[in-house]
Amino acid sequence: MTNSVYSIESNFTMKHININMSLIVLVLFLNTINAQTIWNGPIFEFEKEDYADPNNIVNQDSITPSVSLTRGDNGEIYNANLETIYAKGTSPLGTEWAIGDLSEFESLTFRSFRTTVGKPKNVVGKKLVLYIKDENVYLSVEFTSWSEGKKGGFAYKRSTNSTATTLEDKIENEKINIYPNPSTNFIQITGLKSVKNYEIFDIIGSKIAQGTIEKYKRIDVNEFKKGIYFIRLENDKSIRFLKK
Repeated sequence: MTNSVYSIESNFTMKHININMSLIVLVLFLNTINAQTIWNGPIFEFEKEDYADPNNIVNQDSITPSVSLTRGDNGEIYNANLETIYAKGTSPLGTEWAIGDLSEFESLTFRSFRTTVGKPKNVVGKKLVLYIKDENVYLSVEFTSWSEGKKGGFAYKRSTNSTATTLEDKIENEKINIYPNPSTNFIQITGLKSVKNYEIFDIIGSKIAQGTIEKYKRIDVNEFKKGIYFIRLENDKSIRFLKK
């Protein structure tokens, strides 16, 4: 009798555990779906000039930590964070594309860049939606130029993260700048008249550092991943800088 009761209690407990685990998995799945982000902030224009070095971060559009778009002299665009050269039919890795309007992204069909646009030279003027897989981000992209003849140039305008872009305010009263920019190991703020608190945000608006800064003092960025960052001073003025 005791063994029978124990067996029933054990089965009952295991069923509850299985139900709870199923609920946890369901919640995590729903959270993943709901975590998608639509970038409908101000338009940012990017241009890579003909013959410019694609390995130089200045010639890469660092959209998110996982995606930096660029193009070599011969071929299509690729993701410099995951590739060293384009692969026809699959580049840029980590992205999917669709023709259409950002407001209708849920009804669009997303495929590789090449499959979506056909011949890249015909991409100019088409309204595209770019999906970045790792960050689950959707944004609008419209190419304004595409150089032919092994020149490697291209340009587009794209929507931005409204949270991050609001950080880059105009600096009017003080001539404040960042040096060096792009930077490798450190940055300095020139033009400061007093000690100020600062916060540093990445391209998707996450705060990654904070502290105080004054004239001639350096901020260590050696451990930062390459990409675009914003440093915001305590008076809400911000400056964008590149980490190589």
